[in-house]
Amino acid sequence: MLLKNILINKVISILCIIILLTSLIALFIGNNTKAASIDDELKEFEKYPGYVELLKKLKESHPNWTFEILKTGLKWPEVIIAESTGYHGRNVVPKSWNSAYKCACGKVVDASWTCASTATVAYYMDPRNSLNEDYIFQFEKLTLGEVSDEELEQLKKGVETILSDCNYMQGNIKYYDSKGKEQTINKTYSQVIIEAAQQYNVTPYHLASRIRQEQGTGSGSAMIKGQYKGYEGLYNYFNVGAFGSTTQRIMESGLTNARDYGWTDPEKAIKGGASVISNGYTSQGQDTLYLEKFDVDKTNGLYSHQYMTNVSASKTEGEQIREAYRDVGMLTKDSKIIFKIPVYEDMPEMQAQIPGTEQMVTEDVKTNVDKVEVKAGKGTDFTTIATLNKDEKILRIELDNNKDSNGKAWDKVVLKDGTKGYIMRDYLTKFNIEKPLNEEYIVTAYTNFRNGPGTTSTTILKLLSPGQIVTVVEKDRYKSVDKEDWYRVKTADGIYGYVGTGYIALYDPNTSSVDKVKVVCTDGLNIRKEPSSNKSVQILKTVPENTILTRTEKDVKSSDTKYIWDKVTTNGGIVGYVARQDPETKKAWIEPINENNPNPNEEDPKEDPKEDPKVEGNGFKIIDNNLVCEPNITVENIKSVAKEATIKDGNTTKTSGNLATGWKITVGEKTYSIVVKGDVNGDGNISSADYVRIKNYILKKVTLTQEQKSASDATGDGATSSADYVRIKNYILKKANITI
Repeated sequence: MLLKNILINKVISILCIIILLTSLIALFIGNNTKAASIDDELKEFEKYPGYVELLKKLKESHPNWTFEILKTGLKWPEVIIAESTGYHGRNVVPKSWNSAYKCACGKVVDASWTCASTATVAYYMDPRNSLNEDYIFQFEKLTLGEVSDEELEQLKKGVETILSDCNYMQGNIKYYDSKGKEQTINKTYSQVIIEAAQQYNVTPYHLASRIRQEQGTGSGSAMIKGQYKGYEGLYNYFNVGAFGSTTQRIMESGLTNARDYGWTDPEKAIKGGASVISNGYTSQGQDTLYLEKFDVDKTNGLYSHQYMTNVSASKTEGEQIREAYRDVGMLTKDSKIIFKIPVYEDMPEMQAQIPGTEQMVTEDVKTNVDKVEVKAGKGTDFTTIATLNKDEKILRIELDNNKDSNGKAWDKVVLKDGTKGYIMRDYLTKFNIEKPLNEEYIVTAYTNFRNGPGTTSTTILKLLSPGQIVTVVEKDRYKSVDKEDWYRVKTADGIYGYVGTGYIALYDPNTSSVDKVKVVCTDGLNIRKEPSSNKSVQILKTVPENTILTRTEKDVKSSDTKYIWDKVTTNGGIVGYVARQDPETKKAWIEPINENNPNPNEEDPKEDPKEDPKVEGNGFKIIDNNLVCEPNITVENIKSVAKEATIKDGNTTKTSGNLATGWKITVGEKTYSIVVKGDVNGDGNISSADYVRIKNYILKKVTLTQEQKSASDATGDGATSSADYVRIKNYILKKANITI
């Protein structure tokens, strides 16, 4: 019996060891399987620098989160140019933000917003800057899908949290009808938002945060009060179709839109707005906040179909959603959320950096006293890194926007060896560069254009594209700064900065493989993304007659053999392809420029050319040879800023009424063609006749003059396409705006 018990105990011990070993092996395999699962999920992100590390960190905290990759197929430099200097005003920042966030073009979009700088656009567009707990939710997929009753209750709490400081969204719905009488709907605002979300397959958090973004906190705007004079009993919570250069124009356009939709109470307005968001964006491939802001999904074309112009909007709204999730306890390890993360080709290793707080400059200064101390930071308490004597010449790259406790400003400077430091502004005197060079160089690869020499402690002003021609004004001053020599250059738009010498080459028209060409096609010329006239190929920009381009490649191979294709770069950095000549008549559309005598038929001017007159106001400005206007700009509007202007329809001088495409305006000695965006047929009104003409043009049933082509570009993407047809149609229905 004893032997039997001993044997039984041994068997039990062996079994326990086997079970323990099996458990350890299973645990080891399970952990490895989990790790492999994470790696498998993120494998597609590996070729894009910086993504995997950031996503793994999020995955560790939230193992049930799912990260889908969106391969845009777009090159990062091209995207940033398209969203910034390629079309000024496509992205904007508040005018109250400091100058580093603002584009050097100075374009003011309306009373409160101005064009964003390239550095700003790059920072907000770089997905890696938002792959963290705070900002990841701008990539959350906005489609709702099936949810349980328990999940709906949780969503309702989240909606209430997002809108907690919006007094106008609390409790049961009360509103004013068209007669000014107060009415009640026996539903809460959060109930209506949940119903709208289910009906249109949009997450309720997106709807709530969008209302908060559009109407603000506190008591909200007049757009949702139902008491705006002349528009009583109308509501527009999402500001659908609300646009204009003044508050009055914005209010009236938004409430006219509400009237057309029949949004006569808050419930109709909220559900109607949700329908617009769903039909126009989330069901069309733009199903994240990021994609609503930055149109990099090719479903609806590129760049033009963007819900918001505020460059930081998607990041801000994503943060609001994250806070709502946190407050209702949804940021646990068990939460299941799907994120759609875009990636781009040719992304830099380093994430785009947030702009600084100071005003960017590139200017020569000299010290005006002896023993000037250069500090490592702003203020006398910082370490002295150098001492300069009087009249020593250095470079200033930042103007301090904030003064120290003694009321002194400290500007950032670059010393002769490339070292950066700070000097009290009182000790510096600005002077013009001595004996500037005037040598043309061509950019050979995408590169950053900086306010000073070196890649550290300088700011990116813009991106330069291969083929752009710049003027070198100074050489050999800064060598081996961050392992690169640097030249000071001036771009075609007159901005000064620095470029590494490894990215530019001397341009000699006699020996260079590139040349300058002038557009001689009277109807203008389309620059296409690919060397093809196929309708599916995107038109990047349409340039008018006399535009100068840099041709970087001749006789590009293409399956479209009807045309001879050349690769070109515009002064603004857009790279694309143009057809060289009319395939039927062989008449040239571009001609090489004779560098020695670019205008052989013109005599040398006997006196300095006069500056072009300035005609600019809310909704109109001179662009190239045209006065480009938004709809409903009147003769009186023009006269208010240019009293001496003469406006003619043929031989008839116009003194009042709406401008029309094809009219002429003469200011001083200069005459411009008038282009009214959306007014394709030139009758001064925007109607169905205009979008029908676009449709017929696309179908090759009619032709358009150059002015009509410019007027048809309602989306501002430089092309005439179905997107313009839709934009004008939606403008007439008060669903969209047309701006310049």
